[in-house]
Amino acid sequence: FMIADDLSKGWYEERAIHKKRGRQKAYSDLAIIQCLKIRCLFGLKLRQTQGFINHLFELSGFLIKCPDYSVISKRCKKLGLSTSLIDTPEEFDHVSMDSTGVQTYTGNEWLENKHGKQYIRRIWKKLHIVIDDKGRILANSTTDHRKDDRSQIENLLDKVNAKEFLGDPGYDGEKVYQLLRGKGMQPTIRPPNHLQNIKFSDEKTEREKAVDYQQNRGYQAWRVKNKYGRREKVENTFYRFKTAFGSKFLSRDDENMSQEMTIKCQLLNRMSEIGTPISVRAC
Repeated sequence: FMIADDLSKGWYEERAIHKKRGRQKAYSDLAIIQCLKIRCLFGLKLRQTQGFINHLFELSGFLIKCPDYSVISKRCKKLGLSTSLIDTPEEFDHVSMDSTGVQTYTGNEWLENKHGKQYIRRIWKKLHIVIDDKGRILANSTTDHRKDDRSQIENLLDKVNAKEFLGDPGYDGEKVYQLLRGKGMQPTIRPPNHLQNIKFSDEKTEREKAVDYQQNRGYQAWRVKNKYGRREKVENTFYRFKTAFGSKFLSRDDENMSQEMTIKCQLLNRMSEIGTPISVRAC
């Protein structure tokens, strides 16, 4: 798995360019990002990452050192990585959006339970992603587990240009339909079950027409009509994500957690780019 052609290039910060008041940066942002990529790729602690990278440098004969583990943690908060993973503007046939839970680090439960105290419930966060028809992650965001899925649509679709949007019942709503139509996307969102067996007026909205069709024809007919099985690719993306990186955060700070998820999404896209076979039809 190639992370960089030459890690030593641009490893240290050019102080003449980024000189400011106070202590100057010894390592560039590129060095911090490369260290975090290696950490996420192998699931290492910060101290393990420092020792592992220093050993790689010794084997390669580079006369450079890895940043201290505390420097990596502090600098990670200020990286400001973009949640959009699209390099060039491209129009997609359809995009899918969904969220999954990622467990945060809680190390005091066993001790509190041992001493008879009421330990704090394990807290988890939500990872929201938008993928294209090939399973590539286009954008991501990390929120609190109580955050509604619909609140992330406008942010994640800001730089995404697609003809159709696929989503589960968690994205259902009149405002969502209006937002997607304003972006030129056709909404294909499964109507929730609690909207069945209700009466509508003569002039139905686009959302009400979907509910009415599922109510009269059934879910399977609605699924076949709208080719809803295409949305299952986002579930497969979450499976690959948790198989590769696990279902827990390595970081403990909220800002570091968001940066960690963005880096892992970048790595997963890189894995898909490397590992996806190129199929050619044989005559």
